[in-house]
Amino acid sequence: MSDHHTDSRSAEATLDQPAPAHQDFRWIEGPHQHTPYAEFLELTLDISAGLHTGMQIAYASELEYAANADADPGQMRAPAVGLVEADRLKRMAIAAAALLHAEAKRRVALLSTSPQA
Repeated sequence: MSDHHTDSRSAEATLDQPAPAHQDFRWIEGPHQHTPYAEFLELTLDISAGLHTGMQIAYASELEYAANADADPGQMRAPAVGLVEADRLKRMAIAAAALLHAEAKRRVALLSTSPQA
């Protein structure tokens, strides 16, 4: 398989390149990969991993700010992110959790209204 793309030096020059090695990451492989349940599980795993990482970064920064408030001069350490960035991570977590909650509710409603198979 070839990846045909336009060379950035000339809009008319086309190069034949091998296909990129990168493939989209999937949590689930095999015959269930594209089922609605599998897609919801993958969405849940993606969002929860992002929430976990973002909250770890924000929390570690808050701890560092608190430690710096009690630190002697010259003993302060830089936090992972600034106060504004930590706030953005928290707001992102709130939005992501709301998205996941809404999607789960939507799927529960679909299951509740669909006839038994």
